[in-house]
Amino acid sequence: MVDISETIGEIRQAESDADSIIEDANKKSTEMIQEARLKVEEDVEKAKEEAQDEVKHILLAKEEEAGKEATIITNQSESDLKDSLRGSQNKIDDAADVIIETVL
Repeated sequence: MVDISETIGEIRQAESDADSIIEDANKKSTEMIQEARLKVEEDVEKAKEEAQDEVKHILLAKEEEAGKEATIITNQSESDLKDSLRGSQNKIDDAADVIIETVL
């Protein structure tokens, strides 16, 4: 009888040990999942910040490029306007000469 009693005690102890091992494994698993989630959230947040910084740099570069193009267009427009005014002035002078010749 002693052997059966000891065996039953050992089985119960083994069951208790197994329950403890399972409980520890569940705790560790939960901790690992929480750590992984936190790491993922940090990585996502970091990626968002990096993407926003990159967008800012791209926008600044495009604004600078647009400013340069606007300056070029403005300069060209001013040059074209001056050329047009010179051409108009020449036409006025020619018209004045024709009027003077006609009247005289």
